Amino acid sequence: MSLTTITRSKPFYVVAGAGDLAVKTVRQVPAKLSTVRIERKDVEKAVSTLQAETAALPAKAQTAAVEAAVEVADRADAVYTELLTRGRKVVGRIRRQQATKDLKRDAATTVRRTKAATTTAKKGAATTRSAAKGTTTTARKQAAGTRKATKSATTSARKTAASARKATTDAAAKTGS
Repeated sequence: MSLTTITRSKPFYVVAGAGDLAVKTVRQVPAKLSTVRIERKDVEKAVSTLQAETAALPAKAQTAAVEAAVEVADRADAVYTELLTRGRKVVGRIRRQQATKDLKRDAATTVRRTKAATTTAKKGAATTRSAAKGTTTTARKQAAGTRKATKSATTSARKTAASARKATTDAAAKTGS
């Protein structure tokens, strides 16, 4: 299964949406905690109400169970759809951000340069082997070409890593909104 197939599947979007919603919810917790107050009289009232309702509970249990099952199924479907939509949006925002586009471009450049360096090294090794029998000048030239191609691939890999860091930072800033 390819990465593109995974990132375009509904479960992937649902997980991305759930993560985004979790970040948003966690960011709201400190403000909500400061407003919570529990009074003793409220607790006593709740306890007396619960004692009265406990007697009638067995009769209500069967009806409530059926209603709850239906409600849970409906809510699960609604939540799944909501998270799917949210996930698609967050993944879309991340895909459209410039840092992600830069990362994709830099990664392709790194792959291309690494392949070129490998090809150059293989050719250089073959030429060096045959040149070693004749002259060392050709071997030095081939080694220099290999060093240059390898240095180019290394530089490209560094740029790709920097782009990946930026894309990650930008993506993190876009979650939870």
